[in-house]
Amino acid sequence: MNAPVWLAVDLGTTHTVAVIGRGGAEPRSLLFDGSPLLASGVYLDADGDFHTGRDAQRLAAADPGRFEPHPKRRIDDGTVLLGDREVPVEELLATGLRRVAEEAAASGMRPTDTVLTFPADWGPVRRAKLEAAADLAGMGTVRLLPEPIAAATYCAEVLGQEIPVGGTVAIFDFGGGTFDVAVVRRDEQGLRTLAFGGLDDLGGLDVDMALAAHLGRVIAGRDPELWKRLSEPQTTADLRDRLAFWGEVRAAKEMLSRTSTAPVALPGHNPMGLHLTRDELTSLADPLVARAVDETRRTVERAGVEPAQLTAVLLVGGSSRMPLVATRLHSRLGVAPSVPEQPELPVAFGAFTHALAGPETAVPSPPVTPVAYAPYPVGSPQYSPQGLPPQQSPQPTPQPNPHFPPPQPSPQFAPSQPTPAGPYPPPGAAPYQPKVHTGPLPTGGPQPKRWIGLSVASSIVTVIVILIVIAVNNSNLGGIFEDVTGGDLLEGLGDAVGDGATEGTGLDLVYEQTLAGTGAASVAAADGKAVIAEVVDGKTAVSAFDAAGTELWKQEYELEPTELHLFTVENVLVIDALGSATDEGQNMRAAASLDTGELLWKQPWIDRNDLAFYGTDLLVEQRTGFDDNAVIRIDLTTGDEVWKKKGPEDLFIIDEYRIRAETVWDDGGEHAGTAAPNSYSLYDNLAAADRVVDLDPYEGTGIVRSAADGDSLVSGDLPLDSYHWTAFDGLAVGKISEDASPGRTVLAGYSLDDLGEVWRHEFEAGYAITLVKACGEHLVCAAIENTTAEQYQTVAVSTETGDLVWELNSLDWSDEESWYTAPTGIVHGSQSFDTVSDARVVDFAGVVQQGANEPYSSILALQNGRAVVENIGYSGTTTDWTVFVLDLATGDRTPVFSTGAELYEHVSIAGDLVVVHTGDGKALILMASGLN
Repeated sequence: MNAPVWLAVDLGTTHTVAVIGRGGAEPRSLLFDGSPLLASGVYLDADGDFHTGRDAQRLAAADPGRFEPHPKRRIDDGTVLLGDREVPVEELLATGLRRVAEEAAASGMRPTDTVLTFPADWGPVRRAKLEAAADLAGMGTVRLLPEPIAAATYCAEVLGQEIPVGGTVAIFDFGGGTFDVAVVRRDEQGLRTLAFGGLDDLGGLDVDMALAAHLGRVIAGRDPELWKRLSEPQTTADLRDRLAFWGEVRAAKEMLSRTSTAPVALPGHNPMGLHLTRDELTSLADPLVARAVDETRRTVERAGVEPAQLTAVLLVGGSSRMPLVATRLHSRLGVAPSVPEQPELPVAFGAFTHALAGPETAVPSPPVTPVAYAPYPVGSPQYSPQGLPPQQSPQPTPQPNPHFPPPQPSPQFAPSQPTPAGPYPPPGAAPYQPKVHTGPLPTGGPQPKRWIGLSVASSIVTVIVILIVIAVNNSNLGGIFEDVTGGDLLEGLGDAVGDGATEGTGLDLVYEQTLAGTGAASVAAADGKAVIAEVVDGKTAVSAFDAAGTELWKQEYELEPTELHLFTVENVLVIDALGSATDEGQNMRAAASLDTGELLWKQPWIDRNDLAFYGTDLLVEQRTGFDDNAVIRIDLTTGDEVWKKKGPEDLFIIDEYRIRAETVWDDGGEHAGTAAPNSYSLYDNLAAADRVVDLDPYEGTGIVRSAADGDSLVSGDLPLDSYHWTAFDGLAVGKISEDASPGRTVLAGYSLDDLGEVWRHEFEAGYAITLVKACGEHLVCAAIENTTAEQYQTVAVSTETGDLVWELNSLDWSDEESWYTAPTGIVHGSQSFDTVSDARVVDFAGVVQQGANEPYSSILALQNGRAVVENIGYSGTTTDWTVFVLDLATGDRTPVFSTGAELYEHVSIAGDLVVVHTGDGKALILMASGLN
C-alpha cells in the first residue's frame, strides 16, 4: 500500500505556505506563481468569482474596495464587505485553501490527509471557522495543529536543534498582521505548549505603517496634495496609488534587511526622490520590536522558565527578517536566536513532520498545560523542568533531518551593525561576550520585566540545593540532612532563608477564596476594602470585602475577557477587560460603584494611556494612529467626556507618550489630583497639578493646557524626544530630540509658564537616555546607558538648577533601570514587566539604605511607603513563593506568607491590606500588623 500523502498548510495573515509529500520521501513546498508564498488576500470580481494570490493583488489595483488583503485578521468578523456584497469570513479563508488544494492536485501528488496550523490562542469558535473553511475548500476532514508545536518540531527535526526531555524552546512568530509567541516543552509524551502570548495589533503591517507615516511627513512638506491623495484617497485612482505606495514601502523594508539604503518610488512620474535607510527603519521599528520582546519575556515568565534555560529561540514569520529583531532578543534573553533564511516556511514544514509522526503524538487543543515548579530554585545549577535530575552527560550533536532541504539558519548570530540599546561593541572592538553573573540568577518576568530571583544568601542556597539533589537521588532526605549536619538542617530554615521579620509584626490571612473559573482573574486593594474578580460562565464576577474578610457585595458584569485588571479611584472600581468575547473581542473598560458594585458604564478602551486622576475624573492620552490622537478628560462615574483636545493630524503614535500631566511632590497637602499608577499596583509619591503638556514631537512644539477645561495656557517650541520626558515641578524635562541636538544626548528643563529653557545637562558622546522620571522633591532622574562600554547608570539632577545631585550604578545584569518614589526615598531596580526586580531602597541623597549587597528579588506592589516584596521559601523539598510587607521608611518588615508553589498573578496593597491572586487559582486577603 502506498504511504499516505500529507498536505501541511500554514494559513498566514499575509502569506500562506503549503508543503506536500509522503513518508520516506523529501517533502517540497507548493509553488504559487513561482513562489512558495501565496499572498493571502482575496478579491471578489463583478461576476462573483473569488481570486487570491498575485491575481487578487493585480485586480485590486483597479478596484481596491473589492479586496481584503488579510482575511485571517478578520476571523472574528461574521462577514466582510467586498464591493457591494457581504462575504462570510469562512468563504474568504476557503478561497486561499481552495487555491492550495488546486495546486496540490496539479503537483501530481493528490493529498490523502491534510493538517492545518492555527495560532495557539485560537479558541474553539475560531478553530471551527477554520475547519468550516477547509470543508468549503473541499479538503474534507482535516487535522488541526497549533503553530508553536509545528515550529518547535521544525526546530528539532529540520534544523537539528536537540530538544531534550524537559527542554524548552521559545517560538517568536512575527508575521505580517500579528505577533505570536509561545514556550514549548518536550516531555515524555511529546511537545506541548507551556504558555503563549501575542499582540493582535502588532505585525509587519504596523512597521509598514510607521515607515509610511515617516515618509508621509517628507511628502507632505514637498507635495501636500500628493500626500492628501495617498493618506485620504477619494477616488479609485487615489486608492490604486495608495496601494502602489504601500507596496513600495514594503519592498523597501524587505530590501533593508540586505542593504543599508532602499529607494521608494512614488506613484506616477513624480520626480521626488525618496529613500529609506536602515537607521531610519531601526529607529521607527524599535518601539514595535520592543513590544514584541517584552511580550516574549512575559510569556517566558508565565511558563516558569528562566531565559538561560531555553534550549533555543526560533524566529519565524516574514517580519523576523529585520536584523533588529534578533539583536533585541539576544540582548534581552541572552540566547542567540535561530534565524532561518526563509522564516515564512518553518511552520508548514514542521506541521508536515509532526503529521508524519502520527496522531498519537498530536497535542489536543487548547495545548496549554499548567506549569509544575521544580523542587530546585529556579536559576540554580541543579534546576530542571518538572524536577528532573540535571543532565549528567553532554547532549548528542544535533543532526538535521536528511529528508528536508532546510532553510539555512544563521551561522553564529551576529548583528549586521550595532543598535542603540544592543550589547554589541563598535567595529574593531573585542568580540561580544555575554555577561555572566555568578550570584543568584534573575529570571522570567513600563509593562511588565519580572525577574524571579532569590532573596537569600547564595551560599545557603547552594548548600540547600546540593543537599536536596543528593537526597532526591538517594530517596533518603531526612537521613541525609541528619548525617550531614548532625541535626535537622531544615529546623529554623525560615529565618536562615530570609524570614527576618521585625519583632512584633505579622502578616495574617483574613480570607481565602478558591476561584471557581479557569478564565481571567484579578484583585485590588483599596482603603479598607479588597476586591476579587474572576471570569465565570462567560461573565465577570466581582466581590468586595472589608478588612476583616466579610463580603460587602457581589455582582456580575457582561464581560468575558482574556485578561483582567482592577484599580480604584476614590469610590469607583475600574475594571479593564482585555479581549472581551462578549464585546466582539475588544478591549473594554467598565466602572462600578465601590460601595455597592452597581455598574456605572462600560465602553471600548483602545490605545488609551491613563495620566492622572482629579477626584473621580480621569485624564487619558488617546493614541489610535494617524487621525485620532487626543488628550481627554473623562468622568469615571458616567464614562462621559468632560473635554477632548485633538492632537496634530497624521501623527503616528505607537509607544511614544505625547501627553503628560504635570506632577508635583506629594507633601501631604492639598493638590489638584493624583498621579496614575504603573502596572495597576505601583504608585509614585506624586500629586497631579492643574496643567497638562501636549507635545508635537515631529514639529518640536508643545502646548500647556489647563487640566480643568483643556484650554491652551501657553504654546511654543518644545524640542523633546517623546519617548523620554516628563512634566514635573513646573517643568517639562526630557531628552532633547535628535533634530534639536544631533549627535549629543542632552537632558533639559523647560518652564511650563512660558516654555523657555531653564537649564540643560549635556552628556559625553556615546551616552543615551532610556528613561526620565521624578525621583524626589525637586529631583528628576534619568536612566543612562554608555552604549560603547555597555554600562548602565541612574543620575539625579536638580529641577531648580539642572546640576547633578547623585549617580547610582546599576546591578551587573540590570539594563532596564526604573524607580518609584515613596515619601522617604525611592525603590530602584530593573523593570520591563510589571514588577521592580533586583530592587534597592535608596534615599534622596542617592545612598542605598536597603538591598546594597542582596537586593530584594522583586517589588510586586508599592503605595504610600509600603511595598509587597517577593521572596522564596522552602517547605520540605518544595519551593514556595512567599511575600512580605516592607516599610520603606524604617526597613521594618513582616514575616513571610506562603502563596503556594505557583508564581502569583496579581498583588495589590493599600495601607495594611494586601490582596494576592495566586498562581494556583486562589485569592488571598492578608492583613499586616506591627508596622509603623
